[in-house]
Amino acid sequence: MNMDFSALQFDPGEATVVRTPPGVGYGYWVGGHKVSFDEASGTFVLFYRERTPLEAGRGGVCRVALSGDGVTFDDVWTATKDELNSTSIEVGHCLRHDEREWRLYVSYELKGSGIWRIDVLRGPTPESLDTQGRRTVLSPRQFGLPWLKDPVVYRRHDGGYRMYVAGPARTGPTLDGDRIIASSVEATLLADSDDGHYFPEIEYVLEPPNTDAWNGRRARINSVFPWDGEYLATYDGGRTDYDNYEEWASLATSPDGVSFTAIEADGPWLRSPYGAVRYVFAQPAGEKLFVYFEYTREDLSHDLRVAVLDLP
Repeated sequence: MNMDFSALQFDPGEATVVRTPPGVGYGYWVGGHKVSFDEASGTFVLFYRERTPLEAGRGGVCRVALSGDGVTFDDVWTATKDELNSTSIEVGHCLRHDEREWRLYVSYELKGSGIWRIDVLRGPTPESLDTQGRRTVLSPRQFGLPWLKDPVVYRRHDGGYRMYVAGPARTGPTLDGDRIIASSVEATLLADSDDGHYFPEIEYVLEPPNTDAWNGRRARINSVFPWDGEYLATYDGGRTDYDNYEEWASLATSPDGVSFTAIEADGPWLRSPYGAVRYVFAQPAGEKLFVYFEYTREDLSHDLRVAVLDLP
C-alpha cells in the first residue's frame, strides 16, 4: 500500500510551545514526553521530564499535566529523581487502567547501577501516583540486555497492554580487514502483557540498517497510530553516539503494529534549523492529530511543542 503523508507536513518552528526548558543553552531540555487521550473525560494527559546538563544533574524532575484542549496544560503531579532512587529520569507514559486506577510507566537509571529500567506507578488519579509503591515491569537483566528505556504504552483491544521500548541494537561492530566498522546504537523492541505488570518476552520490531545514512544506526519508536488502513510510527533516527541528544524525526509503516519498515528518505521528516526535532508523539483525538515534540531552539536548549493537524 502506498501511503499518503501530505497531511503530516508542517513547520515545527510555527508550532505552539507547551513547556519551556529549565535553563538556557545546550543540555537544558524539556520533553521526553508521552500523551494519552482519555475519551471518558475528554482529557489529554501529558508526561514530561525536565533535564539539565550532565554536569548539573541530568533528568532531575518529571511531571504529569492535564488539558481539555491538548494545548494548554496544568501540572498536577511531580516527582524528583531522588524519589525514584535514580540518577536520571527519561521517558514515561501515563494512561488510565480502569475506573479505579491510573498508571505511569516510566524509565529511569537506577542509582549506583548504570542500568536503565522501566517501572509502573499507580494511583486512583493522575494526581495521586505513588512513587513508593512502584514496581519494575521491564528489567533488562531478565532478557540479557544492558538497558531498556523510553516506553510507549497502548491498551490492546482485549484490555491487555502493548509496550514499545528502546533497547540496544543487535548489530555490533564488524571487522573488514584492519578496519572496525561502527555498530548500531539503538533499536525498538515490543513487549505485550495481559495485565500490564508481567511482560514475559520482548521482540525486535524496528532496527536501523547499520549504514552511514542520517538514520543508519538508531531506530527508537516514539508513537504508533492508525493511518491509511495500516499503522504509522514516528521514530528517532541517527548515526552517531552524539545523536543520542539530537536525533532526527523519521517515519515507519507496519501492517500489524508489530513489524515495522522505515520509510526511505534523503533526510529527516521534521527538523529545526538549530538542531533536532525528536520524541515526536502523535495522538489522534476526534478529527485532529496532536503532534508533540522536542524542538532545538536557537540557544540550543529544547522546548516542548505541539502542532494540531487535521486528520484526512
